[in-house]
This record gives sequence, structure tokens and C-alpha cells, in this order.
Amino acid sequence: MEFKILNEEQFREFSKNHKYESFMQTVELGNLKNELGNTIHYVGVFKNKKLIAATLLLEEKSIMGRKTFYAPRGFLIDYDDKDTLKFFTDELKKYIKCHKGFMLTIDPNVIYRVRSSEGEIINDDKEKNDVLVNNLKELGYKHFGFNKYLESLQVRWEYRLKLDRPYEEISKNFSKSTRKNIESCYKKGLLVRKGAIEDLPSMEKIFESTSKRKDFFYRSLDYYQKMYKHMHELMTIYIAYLNPDIYYNHTKDLLNDEKKNNDEILKKMETSCVGNKLLHQKEVSDNLIEKYKEELEKAKQFKKEYPNGKDVGVLLSMKSGDEYLTLSSGLLEEYKNFTPKYALYDSHIKDAYEMGYKYVDFYGITGDFEKTNPYYGIYEFKKGFNGNVVELVGQFSLKVTSFYNFYNLLRKIKHKIKK
Repeated sequence: MEFKILNEEQFREFSKNHKYESFMQTVELGNLKNELGNTIHYVGVFKNKKLIAATLLLEEKSIMGRKTFYAPRGFLIDYDDKDTLKFFTDELKKYIKCHKGFMLTIDPNVIYRVRSSEGEIINDDKEKNDVLVNNLKELGYKHFGFNKYLESLQVRWEYRLKLDRPYEEISKNFSKSTRKNIESCYKKGLLVRKGAIEDLPSMEKIFESTSKRKDFFYRSLDYYQKMYKHMHELMTIYIAYLNPDIYYNHTKDLLNDEKKNNDEILKKMETSCVGNKLLHQKEVSDNLIEKYKEELEKAKQFKKEYPNGKDVGVLLSMKSGDEYLTLSSGLLEEYKNFTPKYALYDSHIKDAYEMGYKYVDFYGITGDFEKTNPYYGIYEFKKGFNGNVVELVGQFSLKVTSFYNFYNLLRKIKHKIKK
């Protein structure tokens, strides 16, 4: 076996055909990270002149002139092949040490277990994948653990939908409330279009609004511009926008229908004995009429302010192996009642099926399925599409030099000071 530095084309050809392929192990991501300040390395193992293992490495400056190395969703390797795994690990340690590195972090794109929509284990590959975990541990990798929350560099828990049937059949299994919300948001006037580079400011504004509301981390416009420059072939921007005419006409129809209903109730009250039931119906109808009148005024004002519509929600999707992944989404708070997220995810799923993907990956959730979990709302929304919870093997770190021990000691001290 030979350990070699790879050029971009060698890595691209190998990564796009590997079973653990991920957008995080692509030349496109490498080019983005390079512009953002990381030094990029592509390395691999050849056996009988054939490339059998490879990874993208991100080099980052640390303290005291030392560096850390990270293989996001790496390696691209057969983890059951202990000889190749050991050889690759040994050579990586030498290579990283030569570049003043003291630590390597990996988080393989390998499923540990598949669970039901409720989080119950249905496909227990634990025994098989414990071998993988143990193989890495034997080679000196330290497992971050089977964490339930968002403590690791990448999410360990994901929600995934299998696309093994036409969309029409798959959508029948969405929860009742999800189907209702999808139907409702279109009726209210939400439409979805594909975004381009000129839509990045709108996308960034919506993400900023969402992050401030939910205390999430978000990227700057400059970041998204660089991302689009390098990764536009892998990414899709879905923009939900409110159409003023549909919004106005739908609200007007609701008001007119309710006025007719109110008239029917009045007729009944004139010809029948008025009881609590009729009085309640009249009260509910009166309230709805007032509500729709207010909404119609809003729709009229909206039509005046935004004659061409307004962007109210966004979804950034990534092509990632056999998955079409929902990387990030957001919406403007004042339009949350239009539930744009449902229209965005619905469009994403339809496109995933049309493009021939095996799965829609709704990306990160946590492994805590209790309603007391502060992140439960994210899981609850994705659960409505009736997919599966996927648990990955997790994150590992490898000591390359003794500086690793000193670095971890400093981190512990820093953590205690913060506490």
C-alpha cells in the first residue's frame, strides 16, 4: 500500500462514487474552506495502483504555532478493512506531524442505527458498528461518545425520508397536520421558486431574522457569496414568497363564505328556537368575520406595498451522495402564520424524487424525543413527514503528538473558568 497526496481530480472521482459520499467530502467544500482560511489537503491510499481510501483534511491554526486537522464526515474508507484503516491512520499521523499538527478529528458518515419516526430502534446494526468504533479505538482514536444533543462538530442525529415510492404515495403518509399545513400555505398565497446569486441578500436577511429570534448561529452575506461561488452546483436555494393576488383573493373568499354562513345561522335563529348551540355558532361566525375583515385589510395593504410579492422563507438544500439534504431554513416572524416551511420542504421532497435521490435528509435533530427537550419543535416538524431517525457513529479525535494532552488540559481549565 502507498500513501499519496491526491490532486483535486483524483479526489473528486473517488469521492463521488464512494458509499460514504457527503457534500462535506468534496472538492467544492475544500475550495470554499480554502478561501475562508483553511489549508486543504487531499490524501489517499493506493493498493496495486488503485485508490482504495481517501479523505479531505482541513488544516487550521491553533495555539503556539500548532495546528489541528479535521476530516469532516471522513474518512472515505472501508472501516471493516483493519489493515487499510491502520495503514491510513499511521501515515496520516506522520503526515499531520510533518505539517505541525497535533490532533486529527473525524466524524464518519456511517449510520450507527436506524430508528422509527418515534425514535425506537428498528434496524439495530449496533453490534456491527460497535466493531467499527472499537477498531478506531484500538488505533488510538478517542470516541466523543454517543451524544444526544448538538455538542459535536457535526450533528449525530438526523431525520431521513426514504423515497422508494412516487411522491403522491409518500405524501399520503405525512401526518394529518403536515398535509393540512402544506395545502393551507399554498391556498394562502405562498409560492416557491429557485433562487440564484442575486437572491443571496434576501436569504441572508431571512436567516439573520431567524437566528436572532431562535438564538441560532448564522453566516454573513459574504460567506454565502463565497459558498455560492464554489458550491452552486451542489446547492439549491428554495425561496417561499407570498403572492399578493392569491393572498388577497383567498382572504376575500374566506370572508364572503363566512358571511354566507352567518346569514344561514341568522335564518335558523329566525325560524327555530334559539338555544346555546345556535348562539355559539353565531358568536364563532361573528368573530371569524371580524378576523377575516382585519386580514383582508392586511392583504390589501400587502398588495399595495409588495405588488410583486415578498420573500418570507428560505431553504438551503445540498446534494450529498444518495441524499438530498435540507441544510438550513428560516422564515420572517411576521409571516409565520403562512407556514412557509411546509411549502419549502414540500418542494424539496418533490425535487428529490424527480432527481432520483434515494433519501431526503432533513438533517439535524437531537436524540432526546421528550417534549421537554428545548429542540423538540425541530424534531416534531420533521416527524410530520413520517420518515426515520438516523443515528450516526459519532465523532473521534486522534492524538498525533504529546501537545494534544497539553491542549486538552488548557481546554478543561478554560471550561472551568467559564463555569
